[in-house]
Amino acid sequence: MKLKITLLLAGCILGILANRNKEYLIDGQFLRNNLHLRKPVANKTEILNSKNVMILLTFGQSNAGNYGGGNYRTKHILYNYYRGNLYLADEPLLGTDGKGNSVWTRLGDMLIDSGICKRVIIIPFAIGGTSIQSWVSGEPRKKLDEILEYLREDGLKPTHILWQQGETDNVDRTTKEQYKNRLKQLIKIFRDNKLQAPFYTSITSYFPYNNENILGIDTNITQAQLEVTKEIYNVKEGPNTDQINLAYYRSDGVHMSEKGLEKLSLEWYKKMKNIDVKEIIAVMDELEKERGISKDYLVAALEEALVKAYKQNFD
Repeated sequence: MKLKITLLLAGCILGILANRNKEYLIDGQFLRNNLHLRKPVANKTEILNSKNVMILLTFGQSNAGNYGGGNYRTKHILYNYYRGNLYLADEPLLGTDGKGNSVWTRLGDMLIDSGICKRVIIIPFAIGGTSIQSWVSGEPRKKLDEILEYLREDGLKPTHILWQQGETDNVDRTTKEQYKNRLKQLIKIFRDNKLQAPFYTSITSYFPYNNENILGIDTNITQAQLEVTKEIYNVKEGPNTDQINLAYYRSDGVHMSEKGLEKLSLEWYKKMKNIDVKEIIAVMDELEKERGISKDYLVAALEEALVKAYKQNFD
């Protein structure tokens, strides 16, 4: 008993020294981050270097964290990368705020079910209530830099970067140009660190309180997000979370219910598995022009490859 009390007091003191607020201490986030009692997997190097693995780096604000409803248990073995260690993924995920459920374990199960990959590693570090500016130059930026340092040490490169944020900037009345510029700065951080994975930005602004926007949706934010996907190479459009705003999907008007997480994970999955037809046509045009390979031949080869992949995954 004395040991438990000592640990709790130590956690509170360290939390104060870390300049965390009262909610952080009372809600137990510090304890979940540092005294989670989960054991790292023994074969970390083997898993990190395995083939056919998707590595999802996920961040943003609360709906990208552990604030969702339900009590989800993974169907497959998924992995949670946290502070240089690899754990079996279990809700709530390590590395991100909140004590509930996230969207990412459901997404991981869907990706494996589909045959797209055999393993999924999740690197989550969302922080509730954060603005995009804070990720560029505030306290959350320090957390981002810490994550990037761990990745460098392990030689680990995400295959997908998933950004889901915008509600706070709705309340803050961030302009379209401000949001666009900050999102571009955020993306540049990854590119400067030689992380070239597709960067997906959700289309997110819905917040039912503290703003005068129609239906709580800020089109300045959503338009900025959409425009950046068109202006920067390998930045892709994620799900439109503003369309998942019925009471059925939002347990408190803001955060996702269990049904909301099911819907959101499906929308993320649909975006990630989507083949960009325009990009394929552009590549075909280039091959036809520069190498003299006919487009008809390329289409036939593509069809054959798709049929083969389908048979391997579903027959």
